[in-house]
Amino acid sequence: QWQTAALRMQAENADLKRILNFKPGPGAHFVSARVIADTGGAYAQSLILNAGARDGVRKGPAVVTGDGLVGRIAGVGQRSARVLLITDLNSRIPVLLETSATRAILTGDNSDQPRLIHLPPGAVVTPGERVVTSGHGGVLPPRFPVGVVASVSDGGIRVQPFVRRDRLEYVHVVDFGLDGVLDSKPAAMDGANTQRAFP
Repeated sequence: QWQTAALRMQAENADLKRILNFKPGPGAHFVSARVIADTGGAYAQSLILNAGARDGVRKGPAVVTGDGLVGRIAGVGQRSARVLLITDLNSRIPVLLETSATRAILTGDNSDQPRLIHLPPGAVVTPGERVVTSGHGGVLPPRFPVGVVASVSDGGIRVQPFVRRDRLEYVHVVDFGLDGVLDSKPAAMDGANTQRAFP
């Protein structure tokens, strides 16, 4: 029992150290939150956080860890918020291939490795190349680490995210005041309304 407790505390300590190393850009503010539920499945991939409107969380901002981008806030209640993961079928993120400066859209398909689409004709993509947010669309800030190109084949270009979903416990909700094309009105999310608020 003591060994189990020590291992759990060691893992939690490592998570907290990674969070302390996070440095938001100028003009940004962030809220740290804990993942309290994982609603992943065959049709949706999202997380529930224990921070909501009363903590200053609103719809739209990026959700990150010390390793990279997790997703963005898709809905907010008074005491909780839902994170749409970058692997979700409904996720579309403008990204940049860091070495070649090639722009693309990272789209989730509910697998562990989202795809790159809408690349310019003739673009050369190399496995191992870092993928970061481009900042286009006014929703997410530029240059947030996303992942690396895992494979390039006739079946598409797959990206391995830096953040492992199965290890998520603490995250930052980083608000740069970027409204973009999002509707920032909060949705009811507490108690029995949680599932209805996010179809």
